[in-house]
Amino acid sequence: MAPSSITTLAQQSSEMVIRAVEYSWPRTGTDWLLYGGAFAIALILTVWLYRRDTRAVHPVWAVWLTALRLGVLVGLIVIAINPQERTQKSAFRPSRVAVLVDRSLSMQFPATDSDGSAGDVPTRAEMVRDLLVKSDLLSRLQADHQVSLFAFDAAVSDAPMAVLPSRDPRNPSQSGAGPVGTESAAGAEQAAKVGGESGSAQAGGGQPVETLADADIDAWVRPVGLETRLGESLLEVLRRLGGKTFSGVVVISDGASNAGVDPAAAAQAARAARVRICTVGVGSTAPPKNVRIVSIQSPTDVYLRDPFELSAFIQAQGVEGRTVEVELLSRPKGETAEPALIEKRVVRLPENGVPLEVRFEQQPESPGTFEFVVRVRSPAGVRELSLDDNRRTRTIRVTDRKTRVLLLAGGPMREYRFARNILYRHPSIETHVWLQSAPAGQPISQECDKLLAAFPGSREDLFQYDCVVCFDVDWRLLTTEQTRLLAEWVFSHAGGVILFAGDVFTPQLASASDERKELQQLYPVVLNTVLFDLESPPESRTPWPPEFTPAGREAGFLQLDDDPLTSQKLWAEFGGFYRCYPTAGTKAGATVYALFPDPRAATPPVLAASQFYGSGRVLYFGTAEFWRLRALDEAYHERFWTNVVREAAQGRLTRGSTRGTLFLERQQYYLGQTVRVRAQLLDARYQGLQQPTVPMDVFGPDGRPILPPPVLRFEKTRPGQYVGDFRAGRAGSYRIQVRIPDTDEVIEQTVDVLLPNLEAEQPRQNAQLLRMLAAETGGVYATPQEAATLIPPRLPNLGQMFTIDERLRTLWDRSWVLGLLVGLLSAEWLTRKLLKLA
Repeated sequence: MAPSSITTLAQQSSEMVIRAVEYSWPRTGTDWLLYGGAFAIALILTVWLYRRDTRAVHPVWAVWLTALRLGVLVGLIVIAINPQERTQKSAFRPSRVAVLVDRSLSMQFPATDSDGSAGDVPTRAEMVRDLLVKSDLLSRLQADHQVSLFAFDAAVSDAPMAVLPSRDPRNPSQSGAGPVGTESAAGAEQAAKVGGESGSAQAGGGQPVETLADADIDAWVRPVGLETRLGESLLEVLRRLGGKTFSGVVVISDGASNAGVDPAAAAQAARAARVRICTVGVGSTAPPKNVRIVSIQSPTDVYLRDPFELSAFIQAQGVEGRTVEVELLSRPKGETAEPALIEKRVVRLPENGVPLEVRFEQQPESPGTFEFVVRVRSPAGVRELSLDDNRRTRTIRVTDRKTRVLLLAGGPMREYRFARNILYRHPSIETHVWLQSAPAGQPISQECDKLLAAFPGSREDLFQYDCVVCFDVDWRLLTTEQTRLLAEWVFSHAGGVILFAGDVFTPQLASASDERKELQQLYPVVLNTVLFDLESPPESRTPWPPEFTPAGREAGFLQLDDDPLTSQKLWAEFGGFYRCYPTAGTKAGATVYALFPDPRAATPPVLAASQFYGSGRVLYFGTAEFWRLRALDEAYHERFWTNVVREAAQGRLTRGSTRGTLFLERQQYYLGQTVRVRAQLLDARYQGLQQPTVPMDVFGPDGRPILPPPVLRFEKTRPGQYVGDFRAGRAGSYRIQVRIPDTDEVIEQTVDVLLPNLEAEQPRQNAQLLRMLAAETGGVYATPQEAATLIPPRLPNLGQMFTIDERLRTLWDRSWVLGLLVGLLSAEWLTRKLLKLA
């Protein structure tokens, strides 16, 4: 039977309640004929029977009995058509709008151009705050929409910073607390969350708020992001809030999208979803005027009275051809007084965006740790975009003793002879040599400070060295005790080893028996026991340039020039190497710097790699042909050897305790990156420390410790090895201190944290991008002054009325209905008894 209904309306407070009575009538003509025929037969049969049975009684009783039986029949017919009352409530689903607020670092720049002082102009973030609080943009949007505020930079905030309810007159409660349909369930779930990243304040205790008066807007708009992923943020908001009632997105930004998905893809997705994007451009569209120090390059460790260069790279915008003063200042580390001026240069700025290198040649006259500050003065009469990038600091340690280097060579190969002469002539390096192929007992001539006849046999003799350089050494000439002594010197006393593979003795080590396994562990690579046929043409006569990994391109000791870009160009000009020892993989934790693209190998052999072995450092080179760099310039080969020896020896030179050494992956990090710290710690017996954790104190650029303090955690597979990390949340110099357990000794390192250049590369407003987003989706681009007037009319009200089924009540299923039927039948039976008809 098909249901039909009779509808009535009733008003309850501000909601519309609909009541409908439904009946299960016959669905088809056949059903009507069947049910109608049955009813007619029952009616005729009832009348006929009662006329026959009541002939002998008064007509009144005949009518009475017939009526009783017909009443029962009518009751059964009512039950058969199943009357039900359906109650429905009419509710409202509000239209929704998302507001995306840019809080990347570029929002700290001035909002407009001005010839006044830097304090005259608000920052872009401050202008956004005023737009949200002082203008009526949000209140006008609330007139038609529920407004969710999100912050974005590298990603959109996990939850809305606030949710402002719609004031649409169709909204019964105007509070967002009414019923919601399934489509907006995800949005409602998000709306129940208030607060986001960076400790943003909560508003309304997790419920939609009426105004932003009590909210911490400053925390929401404070510039913190290292990059701007506008496209990804738009796509994420579309995914979270998409639906029939999602009207549009209001983007408040300078348009500096510099990472992630192309915003054009987000515009296409919004257009497909019929969601309009309106943009508010913040910041000047004119080219900004700014001078900044991009980076400082210098060694981290130098030697007393050993000249070194400190290079500052300066980049300018909008001040081409102007002259500026570049100052170099210095002070002992730990002092709070203003650093003293050492040298001043007046330079002319090149064209926009072209880096200018300013070099300062220094020769330290006293040992210690010093902070060198490079500062550039603003051009006369120019107010810069930002003054925070006009000053950078570099920490340099000055060592007052020579680096002691031991050269071991299986034979007088060419690389050994060049390296020996270079290191011997260096004023801050003391060189000792053991040439294994020299005839025993016969005098030979070697340019060195001391000529050895054998490997050092005691701890006192070996532990005086800072670095051991091995040129295809015949390790069989070392006793088992000397081998263990060398491993202990590296592992526990921060010794540095440089290993050059060769064709004569390295294959013997690769296939050595158990007594040489400890030496194999020093190597960061797995040596192959099978050599290529190095004389087979044409490969043996073809040089192959090294293939540097990202770690190799960043490694300072492999750079042939202070400028990394120039160094890459020089390596590209280098002809290459002819041979490289084959390898079968790398050890766990090893860092690969370069590969040798030999076509004869299934996988390219490792050309350069390193690993930490305990507290020491091991550098590996698969070829001894770096002397070929002299074809470019002899200075490049000399620079290579000076850098590689200092890299390997720095653990011995910079350790602050005989029982501990701190290691950093690099000396410079960008803001927001994680600084990894590694330590080698010994107990009172000079064995590897094995307690679970060791406290680590990290002092930020303001001198205050980071709370809670990070800890170093024990590595079970490496006795005495501890690792930890912390996040660099502010730009400047960080000081890392670790106290050796059960002693008063403290080991210390410093690391410089720089502001990333990504947000400063394009500091002016990208109005073209913002206009494109608006035009592609039917929105509008507006300035902050125009936003409240232009944007609300462009976002249609997509609010919807919908009904909710409250209940379905069966009308006949009542006790009185059953009582009525029973009563009718009982009255009929009693009457027939009294009339003696039964």
